[in-house]
Amino acid sequence: MLRRDNVPFYMEMTACDTLCGLHSLSGQDTGTENQLIYVANGCCRVNLPDKDIRPAYRNIIYLHRNVKYDLEVPEGETNLVYRIHFLPSADPVHLDLDSMCRNSDTMDGFMHYRNRYCFLIDQENIASTINELIREFHGSSPQRNSMITALLTILYIKMARSFFTKRKAAGISYISLAKKYIAEHSSDPMTIQQIADNVGISRSHLESLFSKYAGRRITTHINTVRVDRAAALLTLTRKDVLEIALEVGYENRQHFAREFRRRYSVSPSQYRKLYGTPHLSGTQPSGGTKQPPES
Repeated sequence: MLRRDNVPFYMEMTACDTLCGLHSLSGQDTGTENQLIYVANGCCRVNLPDKDIRPAYRNIIYLHRNVKYDLEVPEGETNLVYRIHFLPSADPVHLDLDSMCRNSDTMDGFMHYRNRYCFLIDQENIASTINELIREFHGSSPQRNSMITALLTILYIKMARSFFTKRKAAGISYISLAKKYIAEHSSDPMTIQQIADNVGISRSHLESLFSKYAGRRITTHINTVRVDRAAALLTLTRKDVLEIALEVGYENRQHFAREFRRRYSVSPSQYRKLYGTPHLSGTQPSGGTKQPPES
C-alpha cells in the first residue's frame, strides 16, 4: 500500500517539462516526486546508478521517489521528450493511488517494483493517454481537474498492464533459456544455482517462474529431460543400466531407478525388456514404444 505514516494519500500531477532538441540534465533526483519520462519522438538517454537506458519512440521510464539520474536529449529537430512530475497530496480531488494499490495486485506490484524505476514499452496505447493528459494539463477547459484525475487513473492502469505484460514475456524467455541450458548440460552435474547464474536471474526467481509458467518445479524438468534420454538409450543401445544412469547425469543407480520409475511406472530393466530394440536386446518388444505421461 502507498501510505505516508499510515495515512492514505493522493497523487497530483504538478508539472510537465517539454524537452525538444539538445538538453543535458545531470544530477537529477526525483526526491519526494514520482516522475515519468516519455519519448514522444526520436530518442534520449537516461543514466541511472545501475543502468544506462536509451529509450526511443513511445518508450516510457517511470521513476519512483529518491532516484538519481542524468537525462540527455541529443541534438536534432525530431527529438521530443516529456517529463511529467507527480507529488503526493492530501487533497482527495486527485488520484487515489492508495486505493488502486489496495484493490489491485497488478497496480501494487507496479508501484512497489524493487528497482525503483520501470522501463515500459507501450503495449496499451499509453501514448494517446499521455498526450491527452498533457493537453488537459496545459489547458483551461471546464472540469479540468476531474479530467486530469480520470486520465491519470487510465494512465496508471495502462502502465501497470504494460509492466506485467513485459514481465510475463521476460519470464517465459528466462524459462526458455533455462530449458536450453538444461538440455545442453543434462549429462553434467547441475545445480539450480548454476542454471540461474547462466540465465542471469536469482535462484528463487527462476524457481518461481518455473512454477508459475511451466506448471512444475525446475527439478522435475531436469529429471524429465534425463529420464527421457535414458529411456531412448535403454531402447536403442546395449549399455548397462548403471552406465546409462551416469551418462544422463545421475550419480548412482538407485536415484536413477527411483526417478525412472516415477515417470515410466516400471524399472529401467523392465523398460528395456518391454521396449528394447529386438536385435540389440535379444527380446521381442511386447507393445511398441512406451510413451511417458504428459509433463
